[in-house]
Amino acid sequence: MKVCVNCFNDIELKGFIVSNSKEKGKCDYCHSDINSELLDVGELHNFFAEFIEIFKFEPNGTPLVELIQKDWNLFSNETKCHNILSDILLVINSSITDPKLFVDYIDDIMEHTSYWETLKDDIKWEKRFLPNIDKLIFELGWDSLFKKTEQLSENEPLFRARLHYSGDQKEYKITDMGCPKKSKACAGRANPQGIPYLYLSKDVETTLYEIRATFLDEVSVGTFIIKEDLKIVLVDFTESPNAFLNVGKIIEYTKSMFLRKLISADLSIPIRRYDSEIEYIPTQFICEFIRHYTGADGILFNSSLHQGGKNVVLFSQDKIECVSVKMYRVTKVEIAAESIR
Repeated sequence: MKVCVNCFNDIELKGFIVSNSKEKGKCDYCHSDINSELLDVGELHNFFAEFIEIFKFEPNGTPLVELIQKDWNLFSNETKCHNILSDILLVINSSITDPKLFVDYIDDIMEHTSYWETLKDDIKWEKRFLPNIDKLIFELGWDSLFKKTEQLSENEPLFRARLHYSGDQKEYKITDMGCPKKSKACAGRANPQGIPYLYLSKDVETTLYEIRATFLDEVSVGTFIIKEDLKIVLVDFTESPNAFLNVGKIIEYTKSMFLRKLISADLSIPIRRYDSEIEYIPTQFICEFIRHYTGADGILFNSSLHQGGKNVVLFSQDKIECVSVKMYRVTKVEIAAESIR
């Protein structure tokens, strides 16, 4: 049976098919046009034999095709996922033989990722200053699960916004756009009180959303660049899942991806005016953990307030400088609401 690139969403897998295809024609699975690059589905058996090993039968779980598409977006749709897997599962040596079988992830993966919820409760309500670091490092290996990093481009600007609180203010000075002093550093989603981090965004619009600017607010936005001959490395919480790129290490990759996904969701939760600072403690802890056990300069995570926006938190502002400040007035705000009771 021949399969084509149109059957998949995984970019690396599509690239593998294109680079290894020796013929063009009509796909046996999606019946695409006759000019599609084709690959014998047998060429994918080794990858899927490893990939399927991250799942186990679970009567109360989720059908395999649904779980793969929800978490991995591997195939272009569930129908193609079912049809291709039906053929592959008949050949590879796996206890899972039906794409519709109810499954969950193997215990090794679940134990590593579910511990995040246990840790959150522990450091909020039990052992705030003495969590079990030995368990995180020597048993769960969390220090190795944050290796997916991004190095900021030297020419890529970052932005920070500050609200004005009166109508006669001029734009803030360049020297006023950095971290607050330690004595004035309030607790945030990433930083504890008294330990200032620099919160930035990758575009101006996102940083306006992040400070909750509203109609007619006047705002100063500082533009930051990396200092000459320095580099900034961030732990990346924005990565899309890529199973094929991580063939040979899929279990460790799955642990890392799921853990970062859970933490990213907590980092992105908007801070509401009535939230207790206790809710910030888990993400403050994980930022401290990353800071001291990975050597990274900060983190990169998705904005929940501006779709498509990305935020950066730097543990120190030593490697970056504000080069200009521009004043803005907010001219449009859109609000949507849904009934919650």
